[in-house]
Amino acid sequence: MLVRICLLALGSLGIFWGATELPRFWRDAHLIQISKRIEGGELYKGEVIAALMPEVEAAERSGANCRPQADHAAAVIRLRILEDAIADEDNQTIDRSMAEAGRAIHLALACSPADPFLWSALYRLEVTRSGFTGSDLALLRLSYLLGPNEGWIALKRNPLALSVYRQLPADLQKAALDEFAGLLRTGRLYQETVAIFTGAGWPVRDLLLARIADLPERDRDTFSRILYREGYDVAVPGIKRSDPRPWD
Repeated sequence: MLVRICLLALGSLGIFWGATELPRFWRDAHLIQISKRIEGGELYKGEVIAALMPEVEAAERSGANCRPQADHAAAVIRLRILEDAIADEDNQTIDRSMAEAGRAIHLALACSPADPFLWSALYRLEVTRSGFTGSDLALLRLSYLLGPNEGWIALKRNPLALSVYRQLPADLQKAALDEFAGLLRTGRLYQETVAIFTGAGWPVRDLLLARIADLPERDRDTFSRILYREGYDVAVPGIKRSDPRPWD
């Protein structure tokens, strides 16, 4: 009789777990899948993101249970909403989205304090909110310490660092230059590296060019050819410059 009671109790627990945890599992898996696509550069229409909000809010409400991947995913989606609001110059939405993104990042960091993306995202949020003051560089430094060689994070972090390069302390200046060289060295992020070089990196292009001088010739040559194709006649170290265009 006792064995039968124990088996019935275990069966009831299993049913209860399935009824409560399985919906969370599938919800979390869906959010994580979408966030990874966003991190990979995939674009979603506003209505698609809006349809995710019940799932995002549910994940945030269960944040006390510490579900690192789901909390990270919720923060990524909140940041995308903020980016879209800024791009649309929707002032009514920007302030609210900024506050919601901040809460999501802090919630995720409380669960996963070693997440380098979240520290760089928090740095970016504070700079967006208050402008660069230097007081938030500890957040950027943490991101570099915790994730120095993660390409998808570097693609977002490197422009942040290079845009204020002259105001950075020596260790972060070195980290930013090394990170740029590391992106080019991957052999698959040439277009993205050129975008950083001609964007946030342009004011310090001489320093960036000096830093990549010892990279493999293949990487420097591909970098040079893409630059030239996009209209930038830049002398990349060790690479013969293309003949001037006849219309230049």
